[in-house]
Amino acid sequence: MPGKLKARIVAGRHLPVMDRASDLTDAFVEVKFGNTTFKTDVCPKSLNPQWNSEWFKFEVDDEDLQDEPLQVTVLDHDTYSANDAIGKVYIDIDPLLCSEAASVISGWFPIYDTIHGIRGEINVLVKVELFNDLNRFRQSSCGVKFFCTTSIPRCYKAALVHGFVEELVVNEDPEYQWIDRIRTPRASNEARQRLISLMSGELQRKIGLKVLEMGGNAVVGYLQCFDLEGESGLVVRAIGTACTLDKLSSGSAPNSNTHMHPNTAPPSNACNSPSKDGKEPVFGEDLTLSSGPSTPFRALPTTSSSPPPFSPSKPCSRQSSSSDTDLSLTPKTGMGSGGSAGKEAGPLKTLLRQQTQTALEQREFPFFTLTSFPPGFLVHVGGVVSARSVKLLDRIHNPDEPETRDAWWEEIRQEIKSHAKALGCHAVVGYSESTSICEEVCILSASGTAAILNPRYMREGCLDIVITDHRFEEPSPPSCGFCHIPYDELNMPFPAQLTYCYHCRRQKVPDVLFTTIDLPPEAAVTGKGCLIQARLCRLKKKAQGEVNATAISNLLPFMEYELHTQLMNKLKLRSMNALFGLHIQISVGENMLLGLASATGVYLTALPAPGAIQIAGKTPGEMSNDHHILTIQKRINDTIAKNKELYQINPPVRPETHAVD
Repeated sequence: MPGKLKARIVAGRHLPVMDRASDLTDAFVEVKFGNTTFKTDVCPKSLNPQWNSEWFKFEVDDEDLQDEPLQVTVLDHDTYSANDAIGKVYIDIDPLLCSEAASVISGWFPIYDTIHGIRGEINVLVKVELFNDLNRFRQSSCGVKFFCTTSIPRCYKAALVHGFVEELVVNEDPEYQWIDRIRTPRASNEARQRLISLMSGELQRKIGLKVLEMGGNAVVGYLQCFDLEGESGLVVRAIGTACTLDKLSSGSAPNSNTHMHPNTAPPSNACNSPSKDGKEPVFGEDLTLSSGPSTPFRALPTTSSSPPPFSPSKPCSRQSSSSDTDLSLTPKTGMGSGGSAGKEAGPLKTLLRQQTQTALEQREFPFFTLTSFPPGFLVHVGGVVSARSVKLLDRIHNPDEPETRDAWWEEIRQEIKSHAKALGCHAVVGYSESTSICEEVCILSASGTAAILNPRYMREGCLDIVITDHRFEEPSPPSCGFCHIPYDELNMPFPAQLTYCYHCRRQKVPDVLFTTIDLPPEAAVTGKGCLIQARLCRLKKKAQGEVNATAISNLLPFMEYELHTQLMNKLKLRSMNALFGLHIQISVGENMLLGLASATGVYLTALPAPGAIQIAGKTPGEMSNDHHILTIQKRINDTIAKNKELYQINPPVRPETHAVD
C-alpha cells in the first residue's frame, strides 16, 4: 500500500566545533529513507544553524514504514576532503501509523555519534499520509498498538484478550563480517545500529500481523530482547499478549465501583449490546472488561422477567474434557439452593468451567504476559513454574535461519505448560522469557505463575462477560480464593504443608506462596510489604564447548534451589508468607555463575503464619559451641520480633470454627 512520508529540517543547536581555524562548523543534513536521500543547503560557520528546508517527500509502502527508520545525518562540509560526520538521528515512524496517533512528529532530537556520544540537537518535523489497506494478504500491520506495561493502560478497556504472541528475527551481526577489517569503527558501529533498528521494526510488524489474524488491535505486556550471539548472529525476540482494546472517552476513567453506559463511549468504539440493565460492567481500575459485537461468544438480550438460558452466538463443537480439579468456588451443597433457577444454573456453571478449561488446554501456549488483573479473574494460583535450558550456539547449522531458536523456545514453553498442568492449572500468567550468553553457551530461561482463570471472564480464552443474569453467573471468588490450591491434595507434585484457609475454612492453602504476578486487588494483607532479594555466586571450571555446557547444566538446579531457600528464610525473618513479582536472573561468565532473585514479600492473612527459623546441626557436649548457637538463635528470634513490629504484621485471630471436609 503506497503512502507518503514527509520530513523537514528546521534547525540545529549546540553543534561541536569541526573547523579549528574558525572554531565553527559548516553543517548540512542528509535525510534518508530506504534508498532515497535528500540534502539540505550548507549553513556556513555556525554552531546553531538554521536550515528551514522544504518538505522532503518519500513515496513508500506501509511495510517499509514499519521496518525502516528515518535516518537524519548531520555532516560538516569540507571543500577539499571528505565530509566529516557529526552524528545521526534515527526516527521510528511507527507511532504515526495508528489511527489514534498524532499526525506529526516534531521536536528537538539529540544528535548521536557512536564514537563521541551526544553532539548537539536537531529540530525535525515528520508527517505521514497513509491509505487504508484492506488486502488480506498485506504484509504490514499498521494500526496495532504496543504497550510494554503488564496491565491494560488506564485510558483503554479490554474487550478481548486473545492470548500469547511471539516472534523472533535473526540476522548476521555486522560486527563479525569480513568488511569490518577495512571499514572504520564508526562505520561498523553505525552498521550494527541501523540493523538493530531494522530488525526491531520487522519484529513489531510480524507480531502485529499475528495480532490482526487473531482479531486484535494491540499487544500488552510487550517484552523485546536482543541476543548477541557472536558469530552465530544477532537475534531479536519478542513476546506479548494480543488484545482488543477500546478507547475510553475522556472523563470516564474506570474504577472498581463504576458502571459505564455504552452511550458514553465514542461512536467508533462504543459497545452497542447492552446488558440487562442497559449498562456496561466495568471491572478493576486498570483492566476493564466488556462484551461487544466482536466477541466470539455473547449472551442473548435478556429481560428481568424471563431470562433465557445461555446461548453462544456461534456453535462450539468441541467436546469438554473432564478435569480432576474441582473449580467450584462454593460448596457443592450450596449450588442450586435457589429453586429451579439454581438447578438450571448448576449444569451451566459446570459446562462453562469445562469449556473454559478445554479451550485453554487445546491452545498451544495458554500464556499471558500480563501481571495485573481485575478482581476475581484468578480463581486459583498454583505457584511459580519455570524452565531453563543450556544450548551451544556453535551447534546451529544455519545461523541466518530462525528455525533452531524457535525449536529451543518451543521446548521451554512446552515444559512450562506441562509444569502448570501438573499443578492442576490450565493457564500461565505473568509469563516472561530471558537469555544469558557467554561465548558459545546460551542459557534460556522462562517463568510464570500457574493459575486457573475464572470462566465468568473467559470465553475461548478471551476476557469476556458472557452471562448477564445473576442467576447464571459464576460467583466471584472470595478474597482468599486465589490462595486455594488447584492441585489434588492426595497427589501433590511436590511436598508441602497444607492447612485450611484462615478465612473461609473450606479449602486448603499452602504454607507459602511464590508468584510472578502483582498482588491481586482482592487479596487480604496485613501490615506492609517489602523488597526481598537473594544473591548467589558459584564458581565453575573454565572450559569450552560441551564440557562447559554440561558443567552449567549441573549447577543450575542447585542454584535455583538455593535461591528459593534464601527467599524462604528471608520471608521467615520478616514474618511474611508470600512473594509477588518474583524475578530470577541467571548470568553466566567464563568461570562463574551469578543468580539474583527479587520479589515483594507480604503477609497474606489466608495463609498460616510462617514457621520459626531453627538452627540445625547442634553438636552435643561442646559447651562453647552450644552457647554460640543459642546466642545466634536468640538474635534470629529478636530480629523476627523487630521485623513484625517494623512491618506492622498483626495476624488475625484464627477462627475456632471446625473445618469443612
